[in-house]
Amino acid sequence: MNNKVLVIGGGPAGLTAAQTLASDNEEVVLVERGDTLGGMARELTCKGISECRNCGVCFAIDRAAEIIRMPGVEVMLRSEVVSIDKKEDGFRAKIRSSPRYVTKSCIGCDKCSQVCPVDGKAIFAPCGSGHPRTHWIERGKCLHFRKQKCEKCAEVCPTNAINYDDRVKNVSRNISSVILATGLDPIDAREIPRLGYGHITDVVSSVDAERILNEKGRMVRPSDGTSPKKIAVIQCVGSRNEKTGVEYCSKFCCKYGTKIAQLIIEGDPDTDLDFYFMDLRTLYEPQDDFKKWANDMKRKVEKKKVPRVRLIRSMPSQAFLGDDGRIWLRTSDETDSEITETPYDLVILSVGMRPRAPPDLLARSLDLAMDGCGFVRCENPKEGARVIVLGAASEPMDIEETVTRAMAAAADVARKGGSA
Repeated sequence: MNNKVLVIGGGPAGLTAAQTLASDNEEVVLVERGDTLGGMARELTCKGISECRNCGVCFAIDRAAEIIRMPGVEVMLRSEVVSIDKKEDGFRAKIRSSPRYVTKSCIGCDKCSQVCPVDGKAIFAPCGSGHPRTHWIERGKCLHFRKQKCEKCAEVCPTNAINYDDRVKNVSRNISSVILATGLDPIDAREIPRLGYGHITDVVSSVDAERILNEKGRMVRPSDGTSPKKIAVIQCVGSRNEKTGVEYCSKFCCKYGTKIAQLIIEGDPDTDLDFYFMDLRTLYEPQDDFKKWANDMKRKVEKKKVPRVRLIRSMPSQAFLGDDGRIWLRTSDETDSEITETPYDLVILSVGMRPRAPPDLLARSLDLAMDGCGFVRCENPKEGARVIVLGAASEPMDIEETVTRAMAAAADVARKGGSA
């Protein structure tokens, strides 16, 4: 029987499982639909300035860099598992890989993107800080494939990495076990229109804030690139909300929201921040530590110390632009007895998550089902199959918990030789 293990998903769960298996001399086929490894973590930023805050981001990115060099691991990017069929000696997985049109000889110099004449570009660097750092071409935008035969990117490429003849590849792999780690999707803050996302420029999601901090090294306003002096962070946006269909707590939002707040304040001594929350559920870390940190953040104003960080137990009801061009939040106090309106330069909406479901055909192949919240369950796997669902596809969890569970599950698979 072939003992290759199929890992579906290249985020923290999939990467950890693949590395654990490969370290135990198991052969792994790692399939990721995106253009690079790292999952959602590749778009996040390290939360530490002077010390580590255990956000797990660097762990996930470092693991992505390691896995592409590990022997025994076949990494297939821009790929999807179409189906898995039972065979006499195990299973056969059918995998479709989309063309990248850029070979592994790419060194990431980005000269190709700089000369691309397409509005919005047709050749892209990998998203975030994931690995590998190989560019890719979007065929639907590229002028070479629209009968204009543009080859500007190929002309400037110093390593001749452009390959316009690349094509879709359909391959099969014999496997014995499947680890499903399809990850999560952040809730689109546009689903909560009263908070201004999508029509007020300086209302951003927590994912947007992470990208800005990752790219700029500090928080800036999208509207003008200036540093905001007064910021609001609003927790539980989209989570615990029947209207969005996400009735559960997404579990990691408080942890990352508090760390974003700390990163912003410690990175800019002139910033004040209001932190709106319904409940603080940092789970693995003492909530009192964050409260103490917030209480200690003060500034001197006319010889008096005033708070730089305020913790406000309230869910703002509306965000709107004032005549002064600032964002105003309308909120009530904890007893709903008083309504206040407060101006801000920037508002960050800390969004929850939804599990990313596998394609329907794959789900049927593995006898997978979704529960009422969309999380993946494997209650009646095919006879002899070993199907394990890991990470946020199975339930809400942060990077730290994802990695811990993935290591344990993969070690168990390796101990049994990849078979059931």
